[in-house]
Amino acid sequence: MNDNTCLDMNAELWRNKRDWSTQSFTIFVFVFFYTIIILIGTVGNLCVILAISRTRTLQTVPNMFIFSLSCSDLVVCFTSATITPIAAFKKEWIFGAVLCSIAPFIAGASLCFSTFTLSAISVDRFLLICFPTRKALSRLQALVAIMVICILSTSLSAPVIFKQRLKRFGNYCGQFCTEEWGIDQSGRRIYGSIMLSVQFIVPLTIITFCYTAISFRLGKQRAALKRRQRTNRMLIGMVVAFSASWFFSVLFNVLRDYDCLPEWCQAQEYFFGIATHCIAMSSTVWNPLLYAALNLQLRAAFLRLLPECVK
Repeated sequence: MNDNTCLDMNAELWRNKRDWSTQSFTIFVFVFFYTIIILIGTVGNLCVILAISRTRTLQTVPNMFIFSLSCSDLVVCFTSATITPIAAFKKEWIFGAVLCSIAPFIAGASLCFSTFTLSAISVDRFLLICFPTRKALSRLQALVAIMVICILSTSLSAPVIFKQRLKRFGNYCGQFCTEEWGIDQSGRRIYGSIMLSVQFIVPLTIITFCYTAISFRLGKQRAALKRRQRTNRMLIGMVVAFSASWFFSVLFNVLRDYDCLPEWCQAQEYFFGIATHCIAMSSTVWNPLLYAALNLQLRAAFLRLLPECVK
């Protein structure tokens, strides 16, 4: 198609739907928030990675999981937090066929990796505190667990690679990266429901059980386990921040998959899609802030490394 005669998606959406996501002010606001998220997420998680890798006393089993989470969050900062908003505001895909397949895969795999890792941390704490006579998880076992989580996350997200297609729609300019599930959308809904269960429902059930049991256990030994309580508050804070960040994006996507979005939301689908995604991306920021606030050793290491992280 001749691009000189094609229709601009942004212009058409504003003309027909008064779509807020096409307006300069909206774009400016979201660019500001995404930039803050990417900068803080990159610097914060880079500091976590350097602090743990360079400080031997910080190389504990829980911190190995935290290290892997920060690596995952860095990947998110460089992919989902950058590619998705650009595509959403341009209303076309400019990154080519390879990234069309890989970017959604990375987003799904990183989400699985985060929830699985948070679950592994909660199980490790549960076994350590509720069964103190049991041998603690070794660093080698933790490394194996992280590798298994990585394999599971990539395997579960792999089907998306084969469903992404670059397409043109009508007379609109440019190409669009879409999921191609055929005329019958039941396959997409089934896969989405499975991923919802695997990514959120099952992990959060495990996490809730583990930290509830830990809280009851520590409640009986408050004086003796003050340090462990501080650690548990940090880990619970990580779970709460992550869940709160992703809740709206997950809810939005589930309702959209099942055609259950309210009319007021359908009228501004692009806007609410971007808004919920932006909130979800803030999950890359909260973990480093929680580490700095609640882990004294990590905080000290941060202060030593911060000048290097911002160079």
